[in-house]
Formats: sequence, C-alpha cells, structure tokens
Amino acid sequence: MLLAIDSSSVAASCAIFSQELLVAENFQNTGLTHSSTLLPMIESMMKNAGKTPGDISQIIVTNGPGSFTGLRIGISTALGLAKALGIPCLGVSSLMALAYGAAGHQGVIIPVMDARRDQLYTASFSCDDGVISRICPDRAISRHELLAENYDKPICWTGDAAAQCRRDGQHIAARPYSAAYGAAQCAFMGHTRKAEQPEYLRLPQAERERMEKQRV
Repeated sequence: MLLAIDSSSVAASCAIFSQELLVAENFQNTGLTHSSTLLPMIESMMKNAGKTPGDISQIIVTNGPGSFTGLRIGISTALGLAKALGIPCLGVSSLMALAYGAAGHQGVIIPVMDARRDQLYTASFSCDDGVISRICPDRAISRHELLAENYDKPICWTGDAAAQCRRDGQHIAARPYSAAYGAAQCAFMGHTRKAEQPEYLRLPQAERERMEKQRV
C-alpha cells in the first residue's frame, strides 16, 4: 500500500492507494499549522480505512516548490514514518502533483502557488486524454510574467493562487488544493526523486532577510 502526503501550500492532504487504486483520502484547508494537523489526518484516514502502519509499503511526499515550513513538515513526517517502518520514501514535484490532480482537463494545466513577494511557483503541463506532459520546468516568476504567456489550448488553473490567475472562459480545477492524490499519480508514472532533497527554487525568507541586511 502506498501513502501519499502533501503539505506544500495552505492545505494539507494525504491518501492511501492499493495497487494504484484509491482506498482513502483526507484533506484539510482550515488555516491551522500542518505540524498540528498532518499526523492526525493520516492516523484518522488509516483508522477509518481499517488499515495499520504495517500495511504501508511506500511513502510519497511532495518536496517542492512550496512553503518552506510546510515542505519541512511534510518531508520530515514522511521520512520519519518511512524510517520507523523500514520502507522507501520518495519525493515528487508539488506542481506536477497538482497537475495530475486536474488530469481530467483537456488542454493546458497551470498549477500556481503563492510564493510571496509578488511571485508565484508555477509550471505548465499539457493534458491529452489524461496523459500529462511537462511544457516548462518548475519556476518562480511574477504573476505579470505568467499571464503574459499565451497558449492555444484551453487553460485550467490549479493551486492556491488559481483564483488570482483565471481569466474569462478559463477554468479552475475542481480540487485546486488537494495534491496527495496527484502525488501518488506522479509516483505511478515514475516521476520521483529523493525525498530528502527539497526543491525550494528560492532562498528561505530568513536567509533572504539576512542577505538584505548585509547589503545595507
């Protein structure tokens, strides 16, 4: 059984799969810190599904880009569980996980996450009959730069900044915040990487502030 975990943005989600079939899923977007909600969410989901930690054979976690604190909580939770259970743990792109969560859309899927400081974490993917293909790498750019890009196919936005980017005639994914399901799909398609090496794309806020003080 595979356990997928996401806490890369404002929401947290987890899901368990058996032979690539969804068994159970839990999602929370309440504004509470992931450190206080993630493990209870996993425990509740497992209990309601009649599963135990011993049933888990692999863990998948989104490991960037995203909130620095959220990523650290998700990665440390996943690695801690994997070590305790003696099972493998792999990471996947948070943005690709969001794209796979919107794979029912035909056209272009653009996941967008608020990166603060007037920037977004984003990437673009094409979706053809449920098959996801990457158009550009994960990146941190301004909303103005992103909206200046043009595509000749229908666009579906997903992620916590989707509502800020949608234009007339465009769509927002039905579940724009829940990425655990998509994280598992990434793993099934082989889009994995080392969980312990997060892809931040930018320096942490504390490091940026330190550097700014040094320049003064």
